[in-house]
Amino acid sequence: MASRGRPARITREQIVAAAVEVGIDDLRMADVARALDVSPGALYHHVPGRDELLELVAAHVLEETAYDQWAPAADAPWQDWLRAYAVAFRASLLANPGLLRYVRLSTAATAGRLEQIDRLVAVLRAAGFALADISHAVQHVNLLVCGEAWERAVAGDGADPQLAEFDTAVAARANELTNLVPLASPSARPDPDEHFAFALDCLITGMAARLPAR
Repeated sequence: MASRGRPARITREQIVAAAVEVGIDDLRMADVARALDVSPGALYHHVPGRDELLELVAAHVLEETAYDQWAPAADAPWQDWLRAYAVAFRASLLANPGLLRYVRLSTAATAGRLEQIDRLVAVLRAAGFALADISHAVQHVNLLVCGEAWERAVAGDGADPQLAEFDTAVAARANELTNLVPLASPSARPDPDEHFAFALDCLITGMAARLPAR
């Protein structure tokens, strides 16, 4: 075990790799320190605490998540490229449900993710979109994907607490809010995949309307 006086010569990258190896379920700093054969104090010299470590792990996992075969054919229309990027990004988050609560919007901009965005931007520019619209589109996709991931993290294995509050509030005023009563039924809510596809359709249709005529 390393001395407790001076922080051991370990890097943040080594700490993250050890955390991934230990596993994120009930992750404790002491477990990571033990895996690295250092004192817990050596970890705190690099990472303030458990939550910050899990944020770093989330960024690492997203960075390492492969986009195997995500891109459509080079001559595919821009709509296919935008949809493929959004679906791949969403899949990379949903593949790691234990980390969803630690994914921040800034987590999306890792080096590997930036390369994928660069490819998408090139396609949208070639299609004739204004740079401002491209920026809005990329941000919208990131917000859409991360927002859905956050909702799933909040809900956990149960129902979304916000939806539960909505149902309770509507039920209390059912005689007044007659148009909302059908929407407060769980059976009326769309499947998450269908909801995501709907949101993407709205984005793509809206962008198509803004594309200058050629």
